[in-house]
Amino acid sequence: MPSLPSPIGDVSFRLFSGDDDFPGMVRVVDAASEADGIDRSITVEETRQYYQHLTNCDPLTDVLVAEDPTGIVGYSRVTWRVETATNMRAMEQFGWIDPRARGRGLGTAMLEWCEDRLREIAGGTPHDGPTEFRSWYDERETEKQALLTDHGYSVSEVDAEMTRSLDEPIPDRPLPDGLRIVPKTIDDAREVFDADTEAFRDHVGFAEASEEDYQDFLTGHYSKNPSLWKVAEDGEGIAGMVLNYVDEAHNDKFGRRRGITESISTQRRWRGKGLAKALIAESMRMFKDIGMTEVALGVHTTNPTGAFQLYQGLGYEVVARSYAVRKPFD
Repeated sequence: MPSLPSPIGDVSFRLFSGDDDFPGMVRVVDAASEADGIDRSITVEETRQYYQHLTNCDPLTDVLVAEDPTGIVGYSRVTWRVETATNMRAMEQFGWIDPRARGRGLGTAMLEWCEDRLREIAGGTPHDGPTEFRSWYDERETEKQALLTDHGYSVSEVDAEMTRSLDEPIPDRPLPDGLRIVPKTIDDAREVFDADTEAFRDHVGFAEASEEDYQDFLTGHYSKNPSLWKVAEDGEGIAGMVLNYVDEAHNDKFGRRRGITESISTQRRWRGKGLAKALIAESMRMFKDIGMTEVALGVHTTNPTGAFQLYQGLGYEVVARSYAVRKPFD
């Protein structure tokens, strides 16, 4: 285990100590998001559930906490995964700092600790392929961007957050012949999860799903109300889906009526035939019928299936971008 960073003024560092840390961690994310102009919301309970199903991450050894006499002012976490197509081992780190503690060197101390911890993990985990450091930042997180750039990270991929008003006409996109939308319940979650995983197999950065990933799916936003899902089937089974949900906490916090059209996937045998467009249009109509005024999604802008262009064609517009960055592993 790498040594903890030395104290910086009245800020000291320690490892994650359990559930009691979650409220402070959420406060840091909220404060950082507000300062950076990012409409992000997450609850303590959502964070607790997420941490119960981490893959390749033990919070007791892989989460670093920064605190001053008032409480937690920053934290970072490391994890790793192996991408299926390239056998690249991605050694990943994430971090947030309360704006009142910025500008004092905490970011540098936390990032360097994360890299040391990832080197330690890599040394104890056999792998026969390449390895590199990874991280992310939102375009509005200018301080995080500067920190990562100064430490040798460069942009590798771009993601977009997109929204669409439901006041605009919703296109008529009928399902292709031979398909029907089949209602699903939580009892169908494994079938849906496995089909979604298979559809994303050729997506940039795909890694094999773990059982913990499935358990996270069961407790996450997607599975809170499966009646919102739009799942199409043919004679072979699931052909495509949109796993819609409503983030009530987000809507309440920001005064929105937004539906999320996410986890949009089409099995290879149905690609290029208009299935995704039909399911998204049906999702829009559903959300409008239940009182939503807009829909939103996130997309990799260079998705090999052309998803970004498809969403643009349906009226979604980019409202923010985020960047995946990488650095040679040493």
